[in-house]
Amino acid sequence: MTAATCIAALRERLSADASLADTPGKVLYSSAATLNPFPIYFLGTNPGGALPSTLGQSIDDIEGGLNEYLDYSWEGRPPGQAKLQKQVNRFLSGLGFEPRDVPASNIVMTRSTGITTHQDMDGDARRCWPLHQIILESVRPRSVLAFGSGLEKSAFAYLRAFFKPDEIESIPAEQPGFNCHAFKASFGAKSINVVVVPHLTRYSPYKKPAIMEWVKARLA
Repeated sequence: MTAATCIAALRERLSADASLADTPGKVLYSSAATLNPFPIYFLGTNPGGALPSTLGQSIDDIEGGLNEYLDYSWEGRPPGQAKLQKQVNRFLSGLGFEPRDVPASNIVMTRSTGITTHQDMDGDARRCWPLHQIILESVRPRSVLAFGSGLEKSAFAYLRAFFKPDEIESIPAEQPGFNCHAFKASFGAKSINVVVVPHLTRYSPYKKPAIMEWVKARLA
């Protein structure tokens, strides 16, 4: 699948679920150029902020060549300078990736000001999963890397529910109350690694060498 056919498939899927297409949110945080084979697929939990664009409209952003973590102004700050944007870029760079090259999205693509204010996280996670399956078929990553490691309504919770792994490795994240998780799963005929760290608004893995080595080893 090429990037162009991936975008066409995403449009087709959204056209079959008009209410999802018309919901505020964003399908992809990276550009169309990232919808080609790459070692990882990077996921947060869900978009924040208050921009009114819908999932359907956001497909045009994919083709615009911009990256949400690098080229957009959040919280009135210069592009790429909000705390989460800087955290993501430092984390990906610390793992040896050029952030602009990394295909990136959120496990729940619909927007809310916070997890507790989202009206239907579980339902939207299920409705968005087919869009992720399209992206995974195009990117064919060796690993899914995510942030948000809580046991409920998090990137980890939904990835665990969708992939249904036999075993999960969990380790202390070197920060009280937080853990990192990893497991192996199947996607079609392909084996895929899933690695999850705590939410990057509250956690800086790039400052923890042992955690970074643990993540690198499980992405390999």
